[in-house]
Amino acid sequence: MYELQLSQIFIFVLVGFALPALGMILLAWVLQLALGYHTPNPIKNQPYECGMKPIQEAILQFDIRYYLYALLFILFDIEIIFIIPWALSTDRLPAILGKEAWWLGPAEIGVFMFVLVFGLAYAWKKGALEWDP
Repeated sequence: MYELQLSQIFIFVLVGFALPALGMILLAWVLQLALGYHTPNPIKNQPYECGMKPIQEAILQFDIRYYLYALLFILFDIEIIFIIPWALSTDRLPAILGKEAWWLGPAEIGVFMFVLVFGLAYAWKKGALEWDP
């Protein structure tokens, strides 16, 4: 009987996801070129402001602290995505690796939490969490 290698399965899955996605993008692009029309003019190129003339530039400068807060939120929010599966699967480690590997699960999460706490302390020390300058 023929057995599949892991690399063959990976290539199969990659092609199975990539070809339909690329095919749809290519189809949309070809249909837009064939059936679409493009007639730019200065009025169409203005930013839309509910039918009124724009009163300011469309490009606004945002304070960098908004982005910093967003990045820190994403960083500490994504940690939950890693902690929950770890907590659900760590009880199977001694059964897989043996009774003497009981310490491996807590050690893994300890290193993970150390990195997160170190990152939070670094951001706090640099003043990234303070809003007033």
